Amino acid sequence: MNSYLLKNVHLYHQGIFKKTDILVKNGYIEKIDENITGFEPVIDLQGKYASHNFIDIHTHLREPGFEHKETIHTGSLSALYGGYGTIVAMANTLPCMDDLEAVEDFKQRVVHDACVNVYTYSAITENLKGQKLVDMAQLIQEDIVLGFSDDGKGVQNDDMMDLAMQLAGNLDSIIVAHCEDESELHGGCIHEGHYAKEHHLIGINSASEYKQVARDLDIVRQYHNRYHICHISTKETVDLLHQARQEGLCVSGEASPHHLILTEDNIQDCSPQYKMNPPLRSKEDHQALIKGLNEKTITVIATDHAPHAREEKATSIEKAPFGIIGLQHAFSLLYTYLVKKNLVSLETILDALTVGPAQVLRLDCQIQEGSLANLCIFDLNEHFIIEEKDLKSKSANTPFLGAECYGRIVANIVNGEYNDLEEK
Repeated sequence: MNSYLLKNVHLYHQGIFKKTDILVKNGYIEKIDENITGFEPVIDLQGKYASHNFIDIHTHLREPGFEHKETIHTGSLSALYGGYGTIVAMANTLPCMDDLEAVEDFKQRVVHDACVNVYTYSAITENLKGQKLVDMAQLIQEDIVLGFSDDGKGVQNDDMMDLAMQLAGNLDSIIVAHCEDESELHGGCIHEGHYAKEHHLIGINSASEYKQVARDLDIVRQYHNRYHICHISTKETVDLLHQARQEGLCVSGEASPHHLILTEDNIQDCSPQYKMNPPLRSKEDHQALIKGLNEKTITVIATDHAPHAREEKATSIEKAPFGIIGLQHAFSLLYTYLVKKNLVSLETILDALTVGPAQVLRLDCQIQEGSLANLCIFDLNEHFIIEEKDLKSKSANTPFLGAECYGRIVANIVNGEYNDLEEK
C-alpha cells in the first residue's frame, strides 16, 4: 500500500514534535497539515509517534559466505521490524567485498531479497589483510558502495592507513574505522576490569582502541579527509573525538546500543552472550559515552548487528565469537533504558538514529512535501518482552532476551510502502 492518509501522528522532524496528518500518494508525501480530509484509506495513528525511519551505518548481514548466521533477507527483515529504512553492511563477507565482482553479486542479492534499503562498504584492504589497498577509485563509483571499512580488524600498518586516508580524501569518500591495535591484544575476551580479574579471564585493555584512534586522527589532521570511528567504547576515545571535532575536522563517531546500556557489571555467569568487540567497559567509560552522546560529540548510534549461529555461542566465553544482534530492538532498548531513565532525551536518540548517520554518509533524511515517504511509527506506551520466538534474525545471540521494553515499532514506511508490523 503506497497511497494513504496518516491521521493524528506526533511527527518528529528538525528537532521538534508536532501533531499532524500526513498524506502519502504513490509513495510520496503530498501534504503535511494539521487536519487533512477527503482521502481514503485513512490510518488513524491515535497519537502515536513517528520520525524518519532509522539508518544503521554498521551492520553485518553475513551474506555471502555465512548464511548459517544471517542472510540479506533475515537481516533486513530484522531491520524492518526495528524501524530501520536503510542499513549499511560491512565488508567482511566471503568473498570479501573488495572488488567489483563481489559488489555486483551483493547488489543483485539485495535487489532480490532485501526488505529495506541496503548499501555496503568496500573493504579498505584486499581480504581485510591490511597489506594491499583495494581499487578505491573504481569501487566508489558503485552506487551501493558508501565508503571503505576493514571492520572486524583494525588497519595495523601506519603507512597503509595513511595512504588509505589520502586516497579516500582525494575521492571525497570516507574511512569507517574499526580501531583495534593488535599489539595491545593478548587473547582477551572481555574488558580488562574487575570482572575479568574476579573470574580469571584475560582482559582487553582500553589502549587497544584509543591508540589507533589517536593515530588515525593525526592522519586526518594532515589530509583533512572524512573519517568515522566505529563502536566507541572508551572514555579516552570520546575525549579524542571531542578534541578533533573542536578543531573542525570532518570526523564523527558512533556508539552501539549495548555500550550505551550495559557495562562489565552487567555480565552474568560469564555468558558468551555478553561477549562483543569492543567489550563492555567500565562505569566510567559508560558515563563518558552518555555524556558524549548528550553533548553531540557522538552523533550516531549504530547497532553493530553481528549474528552468530546458536551452536557458535554455545561454548565458553573464552572460545565463543564476539558479537550480538541488535537491529530489531535497538530503539525499544534505548528508549527503555536511556530515555525512560532520564539519561538521554528522546530527541537525542532519534537524531542519532536518523540525521546523525545521514550526515556522516550524505544520505537523504528529509520529511517534506514532495519527498519519498520513509517513516517509522512507534508506540511509546506499548510494553513487551523480548522473546526468541519473535526474533526475525536467523540468530539469537543477545543478552537482552527476557528484557522488558517500552516503545514498540508498530509500522515502518519504506520508500512509500506502508508495512503494518502489528498485523504481520
